[in-house]
Amino acid sequence: MNIALDAMGGDNAPEAIVAGAVEAARIYGVTVSLVGRPDVLAVELKKHNTQGLDLPIVAASQVVEMNEKPAAAVRTKTDSSMVVGCKLVKRNEAQAFVSAGNTGGALAAGILHIGRIKGILRPALIGPFPTLKGACMILDIGANADVRPEHIQQFAIMGTIYARDVMGVTHPAVRILSNGEEAGKGNQLVIESFKLLEQTPSINFQGNIESKEIPTGLADVVVTDGFTGNIFVKTAETTARLMTQVITEEIKKSPLAMVGALLARKSLGRVRERMDDSHYGGAVLLGLSSVVIVAHGRSNAFAVRHAIRIAKQSVEQDLLTKIQRGIAVVEQEQPATHAAASSS
Repeated sequence: MNIALDAMGGDNAPEAIVAGAVEAARIYGVTVSLVGRPDVLAVELKKHNTQGLDLPIVAASQVVEMNEKPAAAVRTKTDSSMVVGCKLVKRNEAQAFVSAGNTGGALAAGILHIGRIKGILRPALIGPFPTLKGACMILDIGANADVRPEHIQQFAIMGTIYARDVMGVTHPAVRILSNGEEAGKGNQLVIESFKLLEQTPSINFQGNIESKEIPTGLADVVVTDGFTGNIFVKTAETTARLMTQVITEEIKKSPLAMVGALLARKSLGRVRERMDDSHYGGAVLLGLSSVVIVAHGRSNAFAVRHAIRIAKQSVEQDLLTKIQRGIAVVEQEQPATHAAASSS
């Protein structure tokens, strides 16, 4: 299996990206094609023991920077590591694409150069959120700011398949994000989507969920529009970092507290590990005709390695075929609805 990796994307590129690729190639036995500037990548590879590993360098002279407008950059930088990586997948020279670069750029490159699965109205980003019971998968977390109920329905189907076949959840509980748990609560999108999800037999729909309930593990999959999902995830991430910083500052103010923290070091380490989402690899752009993983911009080597692992698992589980089948079933049940949606 060949995974195309945007070796120039991310806050810690190319050092952490190459290091993660080396780890993944060694542990998972995959080919990782490093897409980027050959001279830079060759220097990075020399820092590692790559004997017996398949880490070819694929030349790309340009980089989609973090501060660029995604769609414009993807269209004008045709030799960027993102575009070249996606084209490798399109030509079936690689089975998946992974990037920790500009998220919007990765979305644009994936949609433009790889394309959607037949029947998919809108691809969606699905990502993990730590809970008391493990992780909840949330989608959409940034691909679509404005959606319709039929998009939410497809998100629920794709999220269910991903949670079941990649995350190993036997019968994923699906809920829709709202401002109240009772049926009938929410804006017009939530109310109409609720009715449609109730009529979707291929998912285990459990109703509304408030944002405060997500960390308890009440749902395995939470669906929402990309605007709301993105704000929820970013607010939660920032709050977690704030709490960590405040706790650290307060401990340092007291010698007694520092002694207590030293004694509790192992427990604190386990807490940090449970809250760390890097071992989930990143968000998956579900709905494209090939596997695309969008890792966090701050990804270290560990996170990059796991992003490649998720890509490998998604390919091995034939995720795309299962999504296409799941969407086809709904189209057969509701042909009029989806025909109207596709034409609009």
